[in-house]
Amino acid sequence: MRVILTKEELERLQKGGRVEITTDLGKSFTKFNVKDDKVEFDGQILDLTKLPKLDEKTCYTVLDNKLVKIQFFSDETNRFYKLNPTKDWPTISLSSTPMHKVSASTPKQDTLTKMKALGEIKGSALDTCCGLGYTAIQLAKKCDEVFSFEKDPNVLEIAKYNPYSDDLFTNKKIKLKVKDIYEEINKFGKNYFDVIIHDPPTVKYAPELYSLEFYAELYKVLKRYGKVYHYTPLPQIKTTNRFFPDEVRKRLLKAKFQSVKYVEQCQGFVFSK
Repeated sequence: MRVILTKEELERLQKGGRVEITTDLGKSFTKFNVKDDKVEFDGQILDLTKLPKLDEKTCYTVLDNKLVKIQFFSDETNRFYKLNPTKDWPTISLSSTPMHKVSASTPKQDTLTKMKALGEIKGSALDTCCGLGYTAIQLAKKCDEVFSFEKDPNVLEIAKYNPYSDDLFTNKKIKLKVKDIYEEINKFGKNYFDVIIHDPPTVKYAPELYSLEFYAELYKVLKRYGKVYHYTPLPQIKTTNRFFPDEVRKRLLKAKFQSVKYVEQCQGFVFSK
């Protein structure tokens, strides 16, 4: 039994008695008996009097009868990885930077808005930057196959704790690749994909994924009339005194993409071949 808890659920348990809580971030609810300030999760006994100071921006699990934060530091990448709860699906933070919009929106709303911006989709899909897998999971509901790439295995380790990422590892339509899409894109044949969702980290972390060279590769693998969504930072973010989305637009047009339109609602470009 995988147990994922938040500050809210733990505080309910601390009140004692028979308590109904979620141990999978809202996917289901279960009743637990709290006796002598202790609660059992599938053989794990958690002493509620010995909990650390609880953080509302942290997801917890229970290991060796102790409450543990779902977070770790990687010496290899020099980054800190953490699973954070939100109003719906959780997000992952890399060195304190959330990988989804969590103030004006939520990971669920963000994902579904991107899908809606593309309109009707089907066939073969490419998800260039997997993360917690939300895009790949949604694509798999409409497409025959989905190739999803994640170059950082630490991100997928966090995803394994996330109940909302389960389908990423079990859905046979999803072909998850722990590789760098920048290096792998040229291994696909021309006109392979019907739809591409390109939702890279900010340009600070992955400038190569905003390059004309990479856009040219996306153009090659996209079918005629195929659709693309490309996350791009907010228009007010400037680079060398120019609006960055304007720079992206110029590169996309130079790569021969058509109908390049910035959709403010989902903070990205939608275009076709």
